[in-house]
Amino acid sequence: MIHKPLTVLLVEDSPIIRQVVLESLTSTDNIEVVGFVDSQIKAIEQLERYKPNLVIIDLELLQGNGLGVLKELEQAPEKFGSPKKVVFTNHTSPVLKRKCQALDIEGFFDKSYQLDDLLDYVESLSATA
Repeated sequence: MIHKPLTVLLVEDSPIIRQVVLESLTSTDNIEVVGFVDSQIKAIEQLERYKPNLVIIDLELLQGNGLGVLKELEQAPEKFGSPKKVVFTNHTSPVLKRKCQALDIEGFFDKSYQLDDLLDYVESLSATA
């Protein structure tokens, strides 16, 4: 059975991290990266344009922040296609994690050591897309 690809938007300001994640995602079957952006404004524009199945969000961005993206998604999910939301960040304090969880995220991953966990999660979603 052929599934539609899982569409993913990556919201990440670090070029190095972005490249590593993009290479990993694009080398996986049944995943289509529809875009990557480095700011809150661009993220909202791309979310509205592509309505991806999944958005991977860093909390620290060049302009704005990931919490702002999550808040906009929470306020008008139908405008963005109600994507699953995961956070991939170096800022993993319990307070920030709780704030993100209150905004209905599916996962919270630490960039320092959970890249493989993030990729496993995305691959599991792609198997059911």
